[in-house]
Amino acid sequence: METIAPVPNEPLIVGVSGGCDSMVLAHLLHEAKFDLLIAHVHHGLRAASDEEAAFVENWAFERNLPFRTIRLEWDGQRVNQARCREKRYQFFENLMEETNRSHLVLAHHRDDQLETLLIQLLRGEATIDGIPIHRPFGPGQLHRPLVNWTKQELTAYATRQQIEWREDATNAETKYLRNQIRHDILPRLAQVRPGFEEATVRAARLRQTIQDEHLAYVEALVARHMTDDGIVIDEINQLPTDLRRLVLQVLLPDVRLTSEDFDRFLAWLRVDMPSSEVYYGNWRIRRAYGYLTCIEKDTTDSALESFQVGADLGTYRYGERDVTFSYGEAGIPLAEVTFPLTVRSQLPGDRIQLEIGTKKVSRILIDAKVPRYLRAEVPVVVDATGQVLAVVGHRIAKFGSFELLARSYLMIEW
Repeated sequence: METIAPVPNEPLIVGVSGGCDSMVLAHLLHEAKFDLLIAHVHHGLRAASDEEAAFVENWAFERNLPFRTIRLEWDGQRVNQARCREKRYQFFENLMEETNRSHLVLAHHRDDQLETLLIQLLRGEATIDGIPIHRPFGPGQLHRPLVNWTKQELTAYATRQQIEWREDATNAETKYLRNQIRHDILPRLAQVRPGFEEATVRAARLRQTIQDEHLAYVEALVARHMTDDGIVIDEINQLPTDLRRLVLQVLLPDVRLTSEDFDRFLAWLRVDMPSSEVYYGNWRIRRAYGYLTCIEKDTTDSALESFQVGADLGTYRYGERDVTFSYGEAGIPLAEVTFPLTVRSQLPGDRIQLEIGTKKVSRILIDAKVPRYLRAEVPVVVDATGQVLAVVGHRIAKFGSFELLARSYLMIEW
């Protein structure tokens, strides 16, 4: 059996779900006399979640350990594994700041490592690095001291030590990609190539070691050529292709990037134009007159000031763009328009009429891959009845046969 990877001898927050892995982790750390705070996330999705939360709280109470929990509220939001993970990690980060504990410990193991490596390959991610044992997180560090243990070893240890745990029934469901890999793909690979698990993890570690060395070189280069105006683009373009790709990873260390993201970045660097921008996640990378700058945007949608447009139409300023309203021979049938118009940011519940049915304005912007922090800058035009006429630059409302009969139209340009 593998030994537990070292963790700092400082106050720790331990994420404990009540499952076998996290209960073994909590047991080992408690036996080693670490200063622990037990943190549990109640996802509010299963009937068994109440009992699991009570089980973990009671375990902490019996050992006189501080316990903190949160029940996630979804309010009709779409729920998936990614959203759960996002909220879970946000809770942990907030707890670290609130309690001044700089170290979070989680119970990921070698089977999780294999699953993550395969998921990264299937998604085409450029960095196939699996799960690091230690990494920066929030105001401190995240540690995974069980990453060299197999699931089988953890279960055997829990049985020998008579450690109680709770089984999450959803772990057996195969509607999620990770569970499909866990229950279908990994067992088949083990049959075809016995011992592939250790070989795969070892190869990933070696690859990551080499990439870390290259990354350190690129980080030093970026720091050396950083000026008040940004990074000198000519210095980046002189690098070999593999190292040039790593510049993007240095600029955006917390963004998971695909091979396509890197290819797009390299192609963009080669284009000869004085200024332009590309977007990755909540970041904007701007090139201007030979320099590259990276700007993090506030992910909160901040609506711009709305205004009204009367029947005399005209050109109006919205954010950094001009929006022009005019009469013409194509566009929105005037018979469907009630003045005055209002130009504003999208609001919850906004829907626009299509050829068949309606569609949420928010979904139109998501499908168009408009970054969240830019969606408030997209003008939505509604008439006096509240009817959405246009998501400017993306979609105008469709009114079926009325369009064929119309003689006058409202045109919107920006």
